[in-house]
Amino acid sequence: MSSKLSRRSFIKKTGLAASISFFITKDLIANGSPNEKVNVAIIGFGKQVMAHVNPLSSINECRIVAVSDVDTERLDYAKNLIDGIYKKTIGSSDIKVYQDFRNIINDKSIDAVSIVTPDHWHATMSIMAARAGKHVYCEKPLTFTIQEGEQVKKAVQASGIIFQTGSQQRSEDSFRNAVQLARSGKLGEIKSVFCNVPWRFPTFYNWEEEALPKTFDWEMWIGPAPMRPYTHHFLHPLVRAPKRGVFAYPWGEWRWHYDYGNGMQGDWGAHHFDIAQWGLDMDGKGPKYICPYTEQNPNFPDDKRTLFYEYENGVKVYYGIPTEYLKKLGAPRLDPMVTFIGSEGVACASRRGYFWASKPSLRSAKISSGKESVYVNGFMGHHRNFIDSIVSGRPTICPVEVGVSTSNMCIMGTIAHRLGRTLQWDWKNSTFVNDTEAQALMWRKNRGQWSKIF
Repeated sequence: MSSKLSRRSFIKKTGLAASISFFITKDLIANGSPNEKVNVAIIGFGKQVMAHVNPLSSINECRIVAVSDVDTERLDYAKNLIDGIYKKTIGSSDIKVYQDFRNIINDKSIDAVSIVTPDHWHATMSIMAARAGKHVYCEKPLTFTIQEGEQVKKAVQASGIIFQTGSQQRSEDSFRNAVQLARSGKLGEIKSVFCNVPWRFPTFYNWEEEALPKTFDWEMWIGPAPMRPYTHHFLHPLVRAPKRGVFAYPWGEWRWHYDYGNGMQGDWGAHHFDIAQWGLDMDGKGPKYICPYTEQNPNFPDDKRTLFYEYENGVKVYYGIPTEYLKKLGAPRLDPMVTFIGSEGVACASRRGYFWASKPSLRSAKISSGKESVYVNGFMGHHRNFIDSIVSGRPTICPVEVGVSTSNMCIMGTIAHRLGRTLQWDWKNSTFVNDTEAQALMWRKNRGQWSKIF
């Protein structure tokens, strides 16, 4: 970005002039970057990627200039797609494509990266990008293991880059309304939070080995994780969808394998636990106990799958939906994604704008500034917030410290489920209390050359 697009003109243009406080940080202008736009590269071009391509390609102050993926067929598809978008909007485009993401890390003309890979790559790529001085947007869950989170925090804090965790529900009004009610005291004392997370934990699969497609670099897909033979369950070849005129492929099943993912905990849990922590004003902190199967939830009398987190003040975050309770209250929907239950009221939120509170006065309540006030995103998208933060120096709505604490909740739940017992967590020191077996699952050494990263 050059001085032609000054901070002042950018902020004035994006409506942030009245609210931004400037911080001394590594940004494009301070480093004399010749780019007039924020040059962004996307690492990973799988099922989730259009949630990055669409917003980034619509932001005038940035350009997608490169893509990396382990599959050259995906790279051809990515180039045709993104070049086509820009040719329609700005007249020309010629993005670079790489099978090895390190070409992006080493390219000094690239200002920021958007990491859209399977979970086992998130920490390594985030650390490498931060050390190279690139701003990072990383998909959730931010890390695969707990100790990875500490390493990512150190790298980001040492570099001074802007970091955004892809927990985009923070940028939706419905969730922010529920969070502000929870923090304002208008719901009374918060007793519990329910997170509608589907029930599926990872396990070890021994899928049959299949012929590796010629376009795949399997060694690079595995990266820092334990090596296993190729199967389409991990990475599915592209399939032409004639009626849609595009390539299509299912979600990868790597999420269900202990070597590469944390199941639904790391998927939907990363979204909903993030909102729960935000509403409890526990960002960057965490629960004291993680309890699987040890308490029967009265709202789930026949459900033996109960898992909950308990905080030092006694508040519990449940894995599930308080269906019967909401039915008694007359809620219009019985499947909200997040529900805050207080002594004086209830607030629910889901995507696509669903927000409901148990009293009419709560649905129209005005929230004053102060402790209960939350980061106002200016009704902008999560990627818009990322790009604006790069220019202004203002922290993002979901910085690395928040992403790590939420990721830890997901991983702790998986560990508790795996061990089948209650665990005690010391969030100040990021460790389990008097539990060597649980502590052993907090860390996994990177494989091969990737062990040099951390």
